[in-house]
Amino acid sequence: MSKKAIAAILVVAVLVVASAAVAMIYLNKDNSNDGITGAISVLDDRGKSVNLTGAPERIISLGSAFTEIIFDLEAKDKVVAVDKSSMWLVENTTGTENITNLQGVSTLSVESILAQDPDLVVIWNFGMYSTFITNMESSGIPVAAFYPKNVTTILGTIERLGEMIGEKAKAQEMVSDMNARIEAVLEKTANISESDRPKVYLELASYGGTTVGNGTLSNDIIEMAGGVNIFNNGTKTWVASTESIVEKNPDIIIIEDASTKSNDDLKANLGSTVNAVTGDKIYRIDGTTLTTSPSVVEALENMAKWFHPTLFQ
Repeated sequence: MSKKAIAAILVVAVLVVASAAVAMIYLNKDNSNDGITGAISVLDDRGKSVNLTGAPERIISLGSAFTEIIFDLEAKDKVVAVDKSSMWLVENTTGTENITNLQGVSTLSVESILAQDPDLVVIWNFGMYSTFITNMESSGIPVAAFYPKNVTTILGTIERLGEMIGEKAKAQEMVSDMNARIEAVLEKTANISESDRPKVYLELASYGGTTVGNGTLSNDIIEMAGGVNIFNNGTKTWVASTESIVEKNPDIIIIEDASTKSNDDLKANLGSTVNAVTGDKIYRIDGTTLTTSPSVVEALENMAKWFHPTLFQ
């Protein structure tokens, strides 16, 4: 990734956060305690205004990234139900025993949502959910649909969702902290030459060990951390063959902790001609940090340390 491209990422991050803030409409807001005293209107990723009479008290979160944001904004007490992808957060957070597991989003009906009496549903802005979203809104349920795809749009989502649930100040503080940490990494990786950027192979645990191509969050993180994804010209996700990995000869291998493969398994499978094997540079990463949530900064910082340990001691 060129120096200009790295710099562009940083500039875009600032612009997106700023534009997200401008896009919000704040009405009758009591900024002294960040409490909502009147109506709220916020644009979601459909470009649609989500209009609420006040800060929601009964939220349904249908996406683990959104659940993590809400929990990190200390608003878990407002969550009444989540989808199954969010349950790892619920099960590892105190005070969430009464949150209902609604299972998979694709199996949900409007009736099952209405049974929770929500005043806000947060859901992914996926085409497959469009009819479900329309039906919920036709039943009088306020719905916010988001689809953050990279680091910059994650920041905008946090600010908008934070404003929507009555946690504007906390969301702004979170975004400011994330921006500072991102900038700290980019300042050190911006001037790294292409020849000094390690070739990286990332293997995810899902679907038997998929890797990622261009246009994915994980690819962006690898490049921002000062590495080169060996499959950055490929499709978004697929299973790479052993032969193709060996041929591209990565300097560093990153594998999700959830994978059943051990580091020794990878070494035996790839063989001693691969630089990452001979250099013993195989790292395990928490897959929950490779998501469109605040944890993404942790993934960025970890990769930067693995790729350039002398810069990030």
